[in-house]
Amino acid sequence: MIRANAVVFGVLAMTACTPIDQVTQSVSLGQGAVIATAPAGYCVDPRSSQLAKDFAMLASCATLGHSTAAPEIVGIATIQVGPPDSGRIATDEIGLRDFLITDDGVRLLTKANNPDAVNVLSTQAFNDQVMIHFTDQGPPPLDGLQREEWRAFANVNGRLVTIGVRGLAASPLQDGPGATLLKQILAGVQAPPAAATDSPAEI
Repeated sequence: MIRANAVVFGVLAMTACTPIDQVTQSVSLGQGAVIATAPAGYCVDPRSSQLAKDFAMLASCATLGHSTAAPEIVGIATIQVGPPDSGRIATDEIGLRDFLITDDGVRLLTKANNPDAVNVLSTQAFNDQVMIHFTDQGPPPLDGLQREEWRAFANVNGRLVTIGVRGLAASPLQDGPGATLLKQILAGVQAPPAAATDSPAEI
């Protein structure tokens, strides 16, 4: 479990680095091991994404300067891809879920590093995926975001992928739309076709 703690912490950590240059709806992460394609109405934010750190942020294309209609569910999503073989953690989805609701696991969900700042509302674990819905009284990842978050951990092509979804503080997401947006983002995060064909079913 200590090893799981260390790997999850490494995947969640985000540090500054060179952003991408242009708005797009699809981006390659993890040295090409993972392709993230945004759902309708969403684009990759070129200013906030840090591809050298395998991190991408998705936002409404309309807010990024595209003359397109806003998506039906408006929020901000982050995608972090871990190193090779880190996805093994998610293959024990029950163990990962149980770890995340311990004090050590909960600390990884908040920038406050304080388990008392987090209130876990619900969890799901299935098919190499874990989803957790929680409120966080610590500082949000970005100013102006709500304190409620929907987060998923999944094994994609042998890498642990962490996805977080929040709404705006001025227009917060509710449970149904928040969970729906998380699932839409997760559905667009896949191995590239060649890797999906060549890789074994379990890594």
